[in-house]
Amino acid sequence: MAKVYEYRTTVTIGDTNLLQNMYFHNFFKLQGTARELWVKDCVKDGISDLQKGMVLITREANCKFIKDFFLYNPVVVQLNFTEMQKTNVKIRFRFLHGATGKLHVTGYQRIISAYINHHIIEFPENLENAGREYLDSE
Repeated sequence: MAKVYEYRTTVTIGDTNLLQNMYFHNFFKLQGTARELWVKDCVKDGISDLQKGMVLITREANCKFIKDFFLYNPVVVQLNFTEMQKTNVKIRFRFLHGATGKLHVTGYQRIISAYINHHIIEFPENLENAGREYLDSE
């Protein structure tokens, strides 16, 4: 069974609108945060790759809402990979209520690896190896 990476946070006032539910764009921001922290926490020398000029470019992103998050709700963002190719991967995200475990939002990103000048490259071996540990078919 594939590993699942988790990032935990809490909905704050700055994340919400007048109805105190979480703004739509914050789900995409949390996808990016979880993805970048996965590189930091799970990819051996992943930070070094980024410092050397590798970038992860979001080619496609999606969110499907099931239920809103509101002010001060605990949020668990789960991440795993559903597809891996030489130059792009598809990452699945699940947003769960941290207290109830109920699924509130699903989503995905398709990302490509490139140099900072946007020249597409194959994923480095260390990133590919780490990603395979989190690879799960849909």
